[in-house]
Amino acid sequence: MKSYRSIQYYLFTVCVLFALILTLSSCGEQNTSKPAKIVFADVSWDSVQVHNRIAAFIISKGLGDYEVEFVSGDTLPLFNGLTLGDVDVNMESWHSNFPEAYEKAIQAGTVKDLGKNIPDAPQGWWIPRYILEGDSERGIEASAPDLKHINDLPKYWQLFKDPEDSSKGVVYLGAAGWSSTITSEEFFDGAGLGDTYNSSAPGSGAALAASMVGAYEKGEPWVGYYWAPTAVLGRLDMVRLEGSEFPPADVHILMNAKSAQAMPEVAEFLSRYATTVADNNLFLAMMEENGWGAEETAQWFLSDKQDVWTQWVDEAVAEKVLAAL
Repeated sequence: MKSYRSIQYYLFTVCVLFALILTLSSCGEQNTSKPAKIVFADVSWDSVQVHNRIAAFIISKGLGDYEVEFVSGDTLPLFNGLTLGDVDVNMESWHSNFPEAYEKAIQAGTVKDLGKNIPDAPQGWWIPRYILEGDSERGIEASAPDLKHINDLPKYWQLFKDPEDSSKGVVYLGAAGWSSTITSEEFFDGAGLGDTYNSSAPGSGAALAASMVGAYEKGEPWVGYYWAPTAVLGRLDMVRLEGSEFPPADVHILMNAKSAQAMPEVAEFLSRYATTVADNNLFLAMMEENGWGAEETAQWFLSDKQDVWTQWVDEAVAEKVLAAL
């Protein structure tokens, strides 16, 4: 009898110890588990970098334990990274600039379109309004009142003289590496501008903006590609030339399809994320006026525009985000 009870006690003890080991093991796995990682495509222009940091803050502070990373690069390399799963989220896909790559990825099921971030964002070639109408306050007379269409540019090539080649004018087609620059090259060739103009592709968006702002502040002629929403077009009075209009650009949020499946709460949040051109022009203007970086601008937006972003999340998530600000 004692032997039987001893065996029972021994078996009971073994079971208890085994259960305890499993419990401790499970706890240990929970404590050492790493947070989920989410990678944002940090393309070179300001607005997408601000959107990345707005979304990243809401995700990391309101949705769960996420590690956030921003990967810098040009549009198409980062889009390829999105299709391969090296990048999880693109907050500003201007996919009308590269429709074939976009359609291929959607049809292949490697990328999930979560809807519009910014509706109807304009792109094209712009000139200062004072070229057409003058500016009496600045003492500038209209230098090309009949310049309406890109086909009119050959007539006025001397007005836009290339500082590096006095025999031709210059059109700034966009930054090197941008997919939109390819479209601008097609406009340039289609209008037969090669005989009277050189094309210039500055090395960065900052260099492109500097060329336009520098000319504008001096009251000089300038013609080239730009887009809205941007602080620059919000601040300068520019006119888009006919014949240079890009197709209406709906700026969408894309997510790697496998990432969207693995992180459904993130995909759901991003599908509700939506801003206007006015929202973007405002935070970009604040960014420029105050000399802020993308992180500071995102913090301002989250603090000052709670009526906008709280519509993207439920109340519990909003409270966590507000507490973290």
